[in-house]
Amino acid sequence: MTSFEDQEQSVLDDLADRFMAALNAKDHGNVDKAEELLLDILKIEPRLPEPHLELARLLLDTERTRDAEPHAREAIAHLRAGGQWIDEVPENVLQALAHATLAEILRRQADEDDVIFGDPAAFKALVDEAKLHFARASELDPSDAYSSYHAYFLGPAPGQKPIVPAIESDED
Repeated sequence: MTSFEDQEQSVLDDLADRFMAALNAKDHGNVDKAEELLLDILKIEPRLPEPHLELARLLLDTERTRDAEPHAREAIAHLRAGGQWIDEVPENVLQALAHATLAEILRRQADEDDVIFGDPAAFKALVDEAKLHFARASELDPSDAYSSYHAYFLGPAPGQKPIVPAIESDED
């Protein structure tokens, strides 16, 4: 008879295999299969941030920003709670990826015609939140040039200090 911990580990091992299969499917252009596998993982264990983050990225890449947003938010919430599942990626880098993904989702939503030509306050709120998440991503992972670029060039959100880009020195 196996213990509860053994059973739990067996389930997590199976989910890890499914997660790797989803990444492989995505890498080979089979986004439908990748999405299906990620959703299956989340049905079994919705507290895993990495499948939420990958699903958010997949949905963003297929221009389904409204569907992607809740998954990015879930990933951030679970990472903040210390729920990182895969240890191969440093915690700060994974959190930065989650914030950068949400920032990109919000930035793209702000680019949609119904938002641009809609309520100015809604547009501003999306842009301001995107700025905050790009800045947080840049803060968590200073090597993330994409987030640093957007954090700097979008400008600070209200109440946020201006982002000053790092300047490389030849003196090293």
